[in-house]
Order: sequence, then structure tokens, then C-alpha cells
Amino acid sequence: MIEIRHIPVRSHDGTELMGYDCGGGPGPTIVLANGLGGNIDAWRYFTDFFGPKHRIISWDYRGLYRSGPAAGSDYSVATHADDGVAVMDALGVDKAILVGWSMGVQVSFEVLRRHAARVLGLVMINGTFGRPLATAFAPLLKTSPIKPLIPAILRGVEAVAFLAEPGQPYAQRLVQIKVSLTVLKALGLVSQTLDDKMFVELATQVAGLNMTRYMAILNSLGDHCAEALLPQIDKPTLIISGDRDLFTPVQQSREMVRRIAEAELLVIPSGTHYTPLEFPELIHLRVQKFLRERLGFDGEAVLAA
Repeated sequence: MIEIRHIPVRSHDGTELMGYDCGGGPGPTIVLANGLGGNIDAWRYFTDFFGPKHRIISWDYRGLYRSGPAAGSDYSVATHADDGVAVMDALGVDKAILVGWSMGVQVSFEVLRRHAARVLGLVMINGTFGRPLATAFAPLLKTSPIKPLIPAILRGVEAVAFLAEPGQPYAQRLVQIKVSLTVLKALGLVSQTLDDKMFVELATQVAGLNMTRYMAILNSLGDHCAEALLPQIDKPTLIISGDRDLFTPVQQSREMVRRIAEAELLVIPSGTHYTPLEFPELIHLRVQKFLRERLGFDGEAVLAA
């Protein structure tokens, strides 16, 4: 397993972030933008595969894991993007390939919007460009009267999220019970090929997060939209989606490919919202092909030299 160095970073508004730095080699630097509730551990397969050929950096979103709470109260997607750039600056990274998963797709769009000259290319995994709460579970909620009420419900949950704290140890135990994962698979929320051990480890960590901050980030994410940016994107872009992703349906990925001139699409059969933990080898080989064909870097040739 590749060594990951922890690098404290202070963001533009004084928020204390935890940055991560690993790998090396001649390839362009890769910046990983997490999903909501994700951290560097979720990228373990990715960092082990690409680390020998690329420097890879990432960070914990403000308010989550080892990063401190926002110095003010700003948990917007734009501010998370600014945090990512602050980490790049602190680690001396001028240009990079942005790889985002879920929420990280929208964070990556915001980095591109503000600092296009620093972006070499985009790899967008299980994400969307618009307000994700409006399209999540779209096939199931298409005609449901509850759908328009979801944003208001989630804001109400944010207001009382602190009440969940006493129950978090029980939630952590629940996700560790084998039957819980069996139910998720039966409902189609995760694939049968999921790395069960890693998923449970990550779910346990998520269940222990500060829920007030988590909900604040979720609601800010729900307000974010990068739709107007799509026709302006002129960077090589690879979009990866699972055809059973209920959180960010594959239709959103197809629409991104239609609107981004330089985009190409990989749809993973039976993939859900957790394709990096379900089909890591497939994703790695497709990203490697993208780097070779679109950005001119052949990692296999480098290793063979």
C-alpha cells in the first residue's frame, strides 16, 4: 500500500484543512476530490494503482474528518473548490488532472470555473452537473409528491442534526452488521461486486461524522449548479457512470457528454454510485487509456523503461 503523507493546510479564510500527498513519478499530478462523506481511504485502489506513476494529492472537506470546521459558516461547493486550490498551492502544484467522485465532480467543475489554466483534464465519476437533489432517485420519485419537498425536508434535518449524536455509536454498529450490506445489495443500492470490507470501513467512518456539518454541506451541494459551464469546457474529459446509479443517474452523465465538446463516456454495467469500490480495475484501465490517448502520458511505457 502506498504511503500517504498528511499535510496541514490553512485555507483562504483561515479554515484548517488536512491535505494528503502521495505517489510520484513522471506523470502529471492528479488531484482527487472526494464524494460527500468520502476521504482519502475511499481512493485506496486508485492511489495504489496510479501512485507509482503520478503524484496524487487530496484533502478532507472542511468540517469533515481531519479538517476543521469552517472558520465562518461557508460550506458551499465554491468554497470547497477554493480549499482544493489552497491545497494545490501549499503543495506546490501548478497544474493537475482533476478526478472527482460524486460531490467531487461538482467541486472539480468549480475549480475549473475559477482556475481553468491550472486544469489539464477532468475525470468525473458518478457525478452530475446540476442540483443533485433534484435528480437523485429520479426513476423512483418521478411522480412522487414528496420529490418537490426534499430540499425543505433536508434543511429541517440540518436544523436538528445535532440530535443524532447520541445515536451515532449505534449507527456505526449497524453498518458493521453483515445483514445491513445484504439489504443494500438486495435493494440495488450497491453492486454484488462491491468490496464489502472497504465499504463497511468507510460507512462506519461516515456514521461517526459531525452530522450538523455533514447536512450543511449536503444542502449547499443541493443548491449548486454548473450547467452553464458545460458548453465552455475545452479540456479533455472522461465521464464514468454506473447504469444502476440511483443517486446520480446515468442520464446525467449522458447529458454531460452531449454538452461538453471534449468529453467521452464509460458506462459500467451493474455499476452503482460506488463504482470505484465495485469495478476498480475497469476504472483504472479506462483512466489509463484516457491519460495516454488524450493527455499523451503512457504510464505503462514509463514503468517498462
